[in-house]
Amino acid sequence: MSPDTKVSLTIEDIAFGGEGVARLNGFVVFVPFVLPDEVVEAEITEVKKKFARARLLRVLRASPDRVAPECRYFGDCGGCQYQHVGYAAQLRIKHKQITDLFQRIGGFAGSAIEPVVPCLQQYGYRNRIMVRSQWDKFKKGLNIGFIRHDNRLVLDIEECKIAGPALNEQINRVRAEPPAKGGLKVALRVAP
Repeated sequence: MSPDTKVSLTIEDIAFGGEGVARLNGFVVFVPFVLPDEVVEAEITEVKKKFARARLLRVLRASPDRVAPECRYFGDCGGCQYQHVGYAAQLRIKHKQITDLFQRIGGFAGSAIEPVVPCLQQYGYRNRIMVRSQWDKFKKGLNIGFIRHDNRLVLDIEECKIAGPALNEQINRVRAEPPAKGGLKVALRVAP
């Protein structure tokens, strides 16, 4: 197995942090933006001693829990990992992750972990975000937004679907009065 190799994978589980876990000839491969039991075509991007990472090319057999993401930046922005997952399935995945973690590290019985309490709002709930700016030499302007999913570059965004309306107004204020060059890193917070 080497980078740029295209493979067909069956996703077995979701790791803490949202990446899908598959095995190729016994070797673990992590793939973002997938769901358990999906069959996907992926391209290996990185090979380590004990695992590999791959980029999702296409879903060959989708999970019934897959939904269309609300955010146009999903998949590029590094802020969200689960927007392609229906909310009930998100709660099940997160409960399983916490249960597995407490069992493995703390030795707790699985029944000791209560179900995840659902949020009343699936979008617009976040009251704190970290906005960054970075000079984009190709467009000769600033990108103002969040760190991309696949590298350390800033993705230029106009709004964040999970941030509350007041935070999105603040993003626009930063965009209206940007710093001269990149390097801005500002935490925006709204009191609940």
